[in-house]
Amino acid sequence: MYNEISSQSRFTKHGPCQSCGSKDNVAWYASGSGYCFGCGKFYPAPASERLSRPPAELTNNTDDNSSLSGAIRPYPDDCNTEFPSKVMAWIGKYDLDATDLIKANIVWSPSREQLIYRFYGEDKDLVLWQARNFREGTDHKHRFFTGGRPEKTLAAYYPEQASDTCCLVEDCISGLKLAKAGIVGIPCFSAAVSAEKLTQIAYRYENVLVWLDSDKFKEACKISNRAKLLDCRSRVVATAYDPKEYDLDHIKRATELNRNG
Repeated sequence: MYNEISSQSRFTKHGPCQSCGSKDNVAWYASGSGYCFGCGKFYPAPASERLSRPPAELTNNTDDNSSLSGAIRPYPDDCNTEFPSKVMAWIGKYDLDATDLIKANIVWSPSREQLIYRFYGEDKDLVLWQARNFREGTDHKHRFFTGGRPEKTLAAYYPEQASDTCCLVEDCISGLKLAKAGIVGIPCFSAAVSAEKLTQIAYRYENVLVWLDSDKFKEACKISNRAKLLDCRSRVVATAYDPKEYDLDHIKRATELNRNG
């Protein structure tokens, strides 16, 4: 688990981006570094600031979004639960509403026009978050930004009743939809699952389902086979679309069929 955010990663102000031209998309931090939540450009700290830090931080990969100390870049500081109509219309397509978002620790940043998915550890510290951009003109490459290390963090949405079955999916809304259907939904934020993360999952759940996009069927089969080697019962759910596109009854039937098949 990650520790609380260090002073070096403390947010200080917003500013313009030289790369995409936005007026306030860059978040500047106490370390002197900055990150544009619009286009993804990273601004390293000035040399004088970098030299004043402990030597270990000098080797930090600037393409990463978390420091070697385990601190996570903070999400936008203006988040609330007043979701705009465009978000409500979007989640409505997946049979979700504002109550579902609030229960799942999902908030909205009006300045960034981002839906923020947040995950907390057992010690109540933030361990992972992802932003989904709704700003008009955002291209597919910059639709998401993830704060933290999803390959090392077991993020999950839990149903009201405990379950010994989980389902690995690519995105958070699909994970939330699985939880509403009574299955632990684990978003992997991609079509890949690290060995460390899969080991954690196998330790916790007897049944491990894998439900990715149809074009990721081979990847899903590989993950499922790896789960079997970890002494889990595992199946792939193969459908034309990912889970969020289906109603709850369809999800229940699909997961039950694959669980017992």
